[in-house]
Amino acid sequence: MSAAAITFQLLLLVYHQTTTLCDFFPFNGVRFNSPREKLLEAGTNLILMSLPLLGFVFNKMSLMKFGVAYYFILFGVECATWWAPYFFGASPKWLEIYQRTHRQTITPLPRRGQNPAPNLEHLILMSLTLVTAIITLIAWLSLSLPFPHWWGGLIIGIPIVSGTLFQFCFQGRNQIHVTRG
Repeated sequence: MSAAAITFQLLLLVYHQTTTLCDFFPFNGVRFNSPREKLLEAGTNLILMSLPLLGFVFNKMSLMKFGVAYYFILFGVECATWWAPYFFGASPKWLEIYQRTHRQTITPLPRRGQNPAPNLEHLILMSLTLVTAIITLIAWLSLSLPFPHWWGGLIIGIPIVSGTLFQFCFQGRNQIHVTRG
């Protein structure tokens, strides 16, 4: 099962790096990102996505544990970035970024007004992330190794996903105030 985890972790890493750095318009909107934006996203995710892969390749328990938590947190962040704004509306900053980089890409989902809709590139990314998370967890469980502090991933993940949700959905939006007379 470790071979399956390594395969999907590598596939996700290659897919992410390729779609972040290479222009496949209208599949992706990377042509509308600055070189700095591309390199920042690619570099950050290269490091984070490589750690679990190295853990499973070299049998490093701490990096394998990181991967078990990381891919589920990453999937949560992806959902907070795309699905929450799709259903509940986006922050002005995310709407501006979406309009600039993703609006013209292939989007199989119906539009919901001005709400950002996950494009095909990100639907594939989210699917790969979820499958990688599940296979990584199954691979870890198949090793029958202890993970007594698994809940630490929740303690780390909840504020990260919540912060992403706030930033992409609610930050900067006008608040409706009700006054009682």
